[in-house]
Amino acid sequence: MLSGNFKPGFRIELHIKDLANAIDTAHEVGVPLPLTSQVMEIMQALKVDGKAANDHSGIVQFLRKTGEN
Repeated sequence: MLSGNFKPGFRIELHIKDLANAIDTAHEVGVPLPLTSQVMEIMQALKVDGKAANDHSGIVQFLRKTGEN
């Protein structure tokens, strides 16, 4: 990440699928997952920004873009 290498290891689009399953299951059993939901929002924003095929390290790109580094 420090060198700007965001070559996919596990793509954001796959994280989104897994996070959706985790959030759905948590809702079914009444468990809050506030941080997981926040990560999901970041992943969705990256997807909209055309980075769905990037690695989850793309979160750094999101934080840099939003100035939250």
